[in-house]
Amino acid sequence: MTLIVDVLNRVARRCKITAPDSWISATSATAVEIRDDFLIETINDLQKRVDWPQPISAQTTIPGDGSEDYDLPSDFLRPALGITAVYETTRTRRWGVPVNSDGAWTQLKNLGNAGTERYYRLKGYPGAYQISFYPNPTAGSSITVSYMTDKWMATSGGTAGKVFSDAGDVLLFDRRPVELGTIYRWRQDKGLDYQAEALE
Repeated sequence: MTLIVDVLNRVARRCKITAPDSWISATSATAVEIRDDFLIETINDLQKRVDWPQPISAQTTIPGDGSEDYDLPSDFLRPALGITAVYETTRTRRWGVPVNSDGAWTQLKNLGNAGTERYYRLKGYPGAYQISFYPNPTAGSSITVSYMTDKWMATSGGTAGKVFSDAGDVLLFDRRPVELGTIYRWRQDKGLDYQAEALE
């Protein structure tokens, strides 16, 4: 795995700026911009576009109790891509059908479900997401949710997290797309040629 400080140092070299003595404590506008803005924007973009392996991805099993709403883990970022992201943990493995608007959800509940589908929707905000099901899962049933976490780094001891705070912290993503994405964003922001950078 690659140290985050090594990624930032390479970004600085490619942007032809002087890297700070410490990326952790750096307060210059350029260093803060690269570390706190462009690096994180790149990470967020990668988290949205691809289902990465664990520990970036995870699964949780929700035991049904007859309720409509269930809490998701605090590190939940988004469901995995594809129709198999949410499924009943039974032999039939019936997939959940996503509903993306409050209006469609309300109409579904008002009209009822004549078929055998189980529908779900997400609500809430980072750190406090919930998932709702219709029809409500009965007691004794369970539903598995595959999802992307908000984790993108790990400490030198191997604990995955989302806060870069030590020079020994490592990147959980492949180094190259993170470097290129950060450089691309910096050069674009400064009005420099950034398209050639994306092709390298």
